[in-house]
Amino acid sequence: MELLPGFLALAFALVFLAAGATRWKGFAATSRLALVTAALDAVAMLALAHALMPWGSVPTWLWLLPVAVAAAGVAAAVLRWQRLPVLRTDKPRARTIVFAVLHVVVIVAFVALFLG
Repeated sequence: MELLPGFLALAFALVFLAAGATRWKGFAATSRLALVTAALDAVAMLALAHALMPWGSVPTWLWLLPVAVAAAGVAAAVLRWQRLPVLRTDKPRARTIVFAVLHVVVIVAFVALFLG
């Protein structure tokens, strides 16, 4: 159970990497906003893992692996950034922005709950 935050951080970092690096419909980011929210998810999970894991008894690779995957996700996002529209073109603009704001509020509240 003590390793769960590390594995969750790895999972979120992998999703961020997939959003930036792939074109598979289920994983690929469809806009810059989606890519930024995926990055926010990965960073939030890394912060939570860092704060919640007992680092005296956990192997170092469990921290380095998610960080390395998130860094690869940043590199993939940088390469893909120019080709993405700012917002999704197939969804209403207001709905996209409202859902993104709600997403950010939930992530910030979640992090504040565990780190506060």
